[in-house]
Amino acid sequence: MTDYEVKFVQLRLEVTADIWQACYVFTPDEPNSLSERPPKRSKIGRVAQPAGQDDFTPFVPLLRGLEKPENIIDRYKTYEYLWRPREEHINTIVHDANADAIQDLASFVISDDGAESVINPLELNSANSISRSRSKIHTGLVLTGPDSNISSEFFQSVAEQANLQLHTILVNLTSGQSPNLKTILKYINQHGTSQASRLDDETDIEEAKNGRLLNYDLQILYDYVKSHDISRVILSFQDSEAFDAKLLADLVDVLSSWNHRIPFVLLFSIATSVELFQAKLSRNTIRRLRGTEFSVEHADVDEIFKAIHSGQPSLWLGPGLGRWILQRQRDYVQSPLSFGQALKYAYMTHFFANPLSCMLGDKITLASFQKEQVEAVRNLPSFRRFAQRLLDKGDYGMVRALLDDEESLYEAATEGLVTSQEALLAMIAAIQVLSIIQSFLVTKSHASWSEMYIEAMSGELNRSALFEDVMNSMKQIPSNIMADLLESLSDSPLAHEMAKLKVKLCQLTDRLDDPDITFRSKYDVHHETLRTTIVAQKVSLSKNSATLSAEDAAYTKIVDRAYTLLSEFFQATFINPKDLFLHEVFIYDSKSPHRDVFTSKPRFAIERALSSPHDYLACDCCGGADGGLSATQPATAILYQLYLESGAVINTADLWSAFWTIVGAEGSEDEEAEQQRALALFSRALAELKYMGMIKNSRKKADHLAKLSWKGL
Repeated sequence: MTDYEVKFVQLRLEVTADIWQACYVFTPDEPNSLSERPPKRSKIGRVAQPAGQDDFTPFVPLLRGLEKPENIIDRYKTYEYLWRPREEHINTIVHDANADAIQDLASFVISDDGAESVINPLELNSANSISRSRSKIHTGLVLTGPDSNISSEFFQSVAEQANLQLHTILVNLTSGQSPNLKTILKYINQHGTSQASRLDDETDIEEAKNGRLLNYDLQILYDYVKSHDISRVILSFQDSEAFDAKLLADLVDVLSSWNHRIPFVLLFSIATSVELFQAKLSRNTIRRLRGTEFSVEHADVDEIFKAIHSGQPSLWLGPGLGRWILQRQRDYVQSPLSFGQALKYAYMTHFFANPLSCMLGDKITLASFQKEQVEAVRNLPSFRRFAQRLLDKGDYGMVRALLDDEESLYEAATEGLVTSQEALLAMIAAIQVLSIIQSFLVTKSHASWSEMYIEAMSGELNRSALFEDVMNSMKQIPSNIMADLLESLSDSPLAHEMAKLKVKLCQLTDRLDDPDITFRSKYDVHHETLRTTIVAQKVSLSKNSATLSAEDAAYTKIVDRAYTLLSEFFQATFINPKDLFLHEVFIYDSKSPHRDVFTSKPRFAIERALSSPHDYLACDCCGGADGGLSATQPATAILYQLYLESGAVINTADLWSAFWTIVGAEGSEDEEAEQQRALALFSRALAELKYMGMIKNSRKKADHLAKLSWKGL
């Protein structure tokens, strides 16, 4: 073996023996750069930046890189302007859903001995639990369900609510920050007393020799609590099931010994159930806890979906994307905040990738409407349909102006955008009216607001079985329910007509001496009779309508009028949104970005990145290889592509030879140093492939590697 092969085998054995050992390659730009002192820099005044240069935007230029910088900034600012109020609305919905639980838990934290009479769910069979209650730690068992993200903000709100009456401090604990008892006690002391210093073990020993307190001694927290008059020390465990059972037992044991001096309150966030959490704790640990169970109510996903389309929205979700997001929420039972993040990603993606989305803001002008955007508008399918409708009407001059004159196109686009958005706002109002009507009926199928929205955005709601069922059932409701329905529609676009019908109905009911008597229309089943007739030993059934009273006949006219008004209103408002001009600007319905992000395929992404690094790096050096191997590619990518060409067992020496053939520099002055550098890169790439689970040491031969995965399988 040559010297290089010996060095390679030694380095390989070191790397494979300890896969976590780091490997660095240091190549200074100049030989004497370390010994030279950097030149002293003189102070210079700050050069004035032109206006708009300090505006930061994470968006990239579109239209093949020809988009103006001011339009990029407008897209980002429009996104923030439109999403911020909806995000605040979502946070308000989530907070209101947890308001009662926050108040109850805050009262529990404030109460001194209020939980003594409460049955301990952690100790149901203990006969002397009440006698030992004063030595137990006040413990709240909070059932948060699958929403683990809510724990931190929820416990912070509880601490703020309790802090209105008592001086409390909150320490949030997670399993990742608590590997052992010493570390978790340090964390409690540091965050409980607002100490930012982090001491290592050597400092602990030095302080112990000098008579000082160790930084994991709870005497530090006790002194702080005593000097600052702290009434409660709240320790919240955000992922209780992830904590080690032995660690929890030791921690509870230590806290119990200090409970008579430090007023601890433990809050456990439980995603499963109290019984499963109790099963992981020992009896001694359970005896030291006095627990009370709390349940966190989750916000309704339908309310969150409705919130982003309430008010005066400028962007609507399409039926395909909306149905996919709601179906994913039902399948995976995610938290309301995660559902809100999916909606936020839809907003962000639309403004990030659509160069015409800046038209939704109020800063777009004819001067900023650049030529590339004009061509983009003319190539939209909705523009072609709009031009075809103009041709069908014989307005050839308008079509010629839209194709030749940018100013005419800009005016038509801005006017059409407003008209189309008004049509969608009217459709949203109609969905709300239909949802109100459904709430007063007993129908075969009950649809949520989001389901009605999906059907309406598909252009199929007015032809659906749900719509027919609601409208037919409305004709059968009695007069008392009709009065409540007309009253609930007082804020709808049909408020004026509904108010007139309400007056007529009140005049009709005022004639009755008994207010409990209700009128029924002729469509009600009570006015139908079933007649049986036997002719020639054959039985025939027929339905006959009973004779209506004068009051019922008058009520039937009111019902028919209401049905006619609502039918005409729905017929005018329930349109197909894809027929609107420029619907591509204010309706986002692309599912592929969400599918790639929220249902990601990490293995496919890793294989693609290693096989085609240019797709991710977007550099000229890697792209020039035309899909083949190149020395400019990352070392791990080169080794992976060689790995794909090998069999089930790989000779490490052959793999190194092939690697050196690719990365080796021909005609190098210092070939030995270059080979040492390549060997270090090869070893690091080999360790990374092993870390990703693609190779392992072969049991048959010491200098061979076993292949563990194949691309695409």
